[in-house]
Amino acid sequence: MGKRAVVVNFTIVRTIGFALVVIGFFMPVVRVLVNRTGFQLANGLIDNNIVMGVLAYAVFVTAVIGLVIGVLMMMSRRTKISAGTGWIVLLVCIASGLIVFFAGLNSPSLQNGGIFILIGWIVALVGQVLARGK
Repeated sequence: MGKRAVVVNFTIVRTIGFALVVIGFFMPVVRVLVNRTGFQLANGLIDNNIVMGVLAYAVFVTAVIGLVIGVLMMMSRRTKISAGTGWIVLLVCIASGLIVFFAGLNSPSLQNGGIFILIGWIVALVGQVLARGK
């Protein structure tokens, strides 16, 4: 018996990463006085600083866009999305989240949802890099 080559579709890996970010946004993300989901955090930030609130929502929106793009690419081989689009969506998602975390929050404590988001960013980044390397 010969060995079979294992083919990994890195679009799936990237899509799983974006799915983790979306799931993490629904979970308690940070502890600022009390545990807050991503939506509660974004609503609270909008009341104080609209830019930080919009950036918090940008994490969720860009993750959903990345998830939709990934599903479309997996469903049809004819769906062509430029590599630049994938990078832009991923980098906006990561950058907006990091800006909110470091500039918009005062001494936050990362909760399970925040860890899911971090893992999702890492998985999506690895999938994006490896998908373009083949």
